[in-house]
Amino acid sequence: MPVLNHCRNVWANFIGAGGFDTQVLAGLKLISASKGRILCELQVQKQHLNRQGGCHGGLLSTIIDVGGSLAIAAEDMHATGVSTDLNISFVSGAKIGDKLSIDSRCDKIGGTLAYTTVEIKVDDKIVALGRHTKYVRLAHKTNAKTKLAKCSS
Repeated sequence: MPVLNHCRNVWANFIGAGGFDTQVLAGLKLISASKGRILCELQVQKQHLNRQGGCHGGLLSTIIDVGGSLAIAAEDMHATGVSTDLNISFVSGAKIGDKLSIDSRCDKIGGTLAYTTVEIKVDDKIVALGRHTKYVRLAHKTNAKTKLAKCSS
């Protein structure tokens, strides 16, 4: 539960910033987390669809981006770095009403880069697979300052 609570705090900061994530992923639910891994869900709604009535690729790309960031947060990181590379394979579609299950893991976190993998499914059907690389050197410095400030208070 501590990892999940930490990730929920990081997600609340993302949403509190009021940017793109807030507009697109306000309904994202963080279900469970363990070190370096987080499971989330999102119900596909009308605003998530493309003009043909399927789940928009931009939404799936955003989920890969955010999922990778939350997997890094699950490594006890407060700041999660900036994207350097995002790769997505769109495998099948999703439609309005579908519940997307998002399984994100941090494959490796080093001093400079973190590598993540995100799998999006509806039931047992893979919708999209993604890889997300993030630059985390400055995030490590921010995290060290955050931990120091918590110890001082």
